Amino acid sequence: MYYEFQFGNLFLILGVIALSKWLEDKLISQHTRQWLVDTVLASFLFAMLLFLHTEVVTFKNIGSGAYSFDWTFLNIQLILYIFMAVTVRSSVGRGFLIGVGLLFYWERGFFSYWYSWPTLIAALAIAMVISHFGEQLLKHVWQIYLSAVVMCIPVWIAVGTATDGDQLGDWAVNFAIFSGQFILVNAFNVRLRRDYNRELMLTKQANFDDLTGIKNFRAFNNDLSQQYDEFKETQNQFILVMMDIDHFKAINDTYGHLVGNSVLKQTATALNELAKEADPDAYAYRVGGEEFGILLPVKPGDELWTRRLCQQIQTKIRQQRLMLPKTTINWTISIGCDYSSLKDEGCLEIYRRADKNLYHSKENGRDAITIQGTMMEG
Repeated sequence: MYYEFQFGNLFLILGVIALSKWLEDKLISQHTRQWLVDTVLASFLFAMLLFLHTEVVTFKNIGSGAYSFDWTFLNIQLILYIFMAVTVRSSVGRGFLIGVGLLFYWERGFFSYWYSWPTLIAALAIAMVISHFGEQLLKHVWQIYLSAVVMCIPVWIAVGTATDGDQLGDWAVNFAIFSGQFILVNAFNVRLRRDYNRELMLTKQANFDDLTGIKNFRAFNNDLSQQYDEFKETQNQFILVMMDIDHFKAINDTYGHLVGNSVLKQTATALNELAKEADPDAYAYRVGGEEFGILLPVKPGDELWTRRLCQQIQTKIRQQRLMLPKTTINWTISIGCDYSSLKDEGCLEIYRRADKNLYHSKENGRDAITIQGTMMEG
């Protein structure tokens, strides 16, 4: 019955899950777009399932008595299929799920049996449901196990009706093996996800400001250094926009620190939205008490775009309102901006220039914009 292969399959799938999780973490840490992350993961898992299908074909060619290969490799294929469903939950993942299901039925010749078509439709429908609710199902072992068994039943029916060599006892033993394998694999997967979420939380605590929710000075310093290193290699220019809320101390002294905190949070949200509109991979940073920064790529010589961006920031903050019981307050922001330069010896030089431009705006009336030492009118 090829039971010895079940143990090898178990270690194989644990390795696949660990490798796919490492791959996902690596891509996310490099700020890879989500659709690309999903495509890479789905492609990797699809390749593994394709490899397993090749193994099945190899066993088919051994001889007419090798029927139990269906169970030998069916367990791991189904477990890996469910893992794909809960890991790649986007439209990319669902597309790959349908492809894997069709491949599975085609390889086993199920399409020649009319009664296999309803089982395929049922299995695909349940897989889509698992894909949609995967995060909730993974919170409890029994939920994901029952969902997996429900999805597997149509497939097992198709296998059972197309196979003549296995006895009822073989099915019982292999179902028990499937259950044990699934529970072990799921426990391993949940542990990996929990460890990852814990690391993600610690990373967020280290790189994000508790009050405003945007990136902090530590993250700003790291991202500025990385952006500068990439600029030196590729010469793809970027700008640094530094901003400071005008008369923030007066807001705190007049209305209290809770109102001041609300002003900071509202400003941070507005700036982060503008940064994302300019570039989906960009962030706003809180680099000091009431001081903020934005790093953005820019085309060489596109000064008009930079001026418009700074004006958008200025207008956006001017439009902010904070409703208080007896009054409504608004505020403005001073802006300093500069470009990366090949003459710079380090990333701190553009920081110094942008910061100098910021203070030029503050010293010359506030609610102003200074770009490369020149203050804009209006």
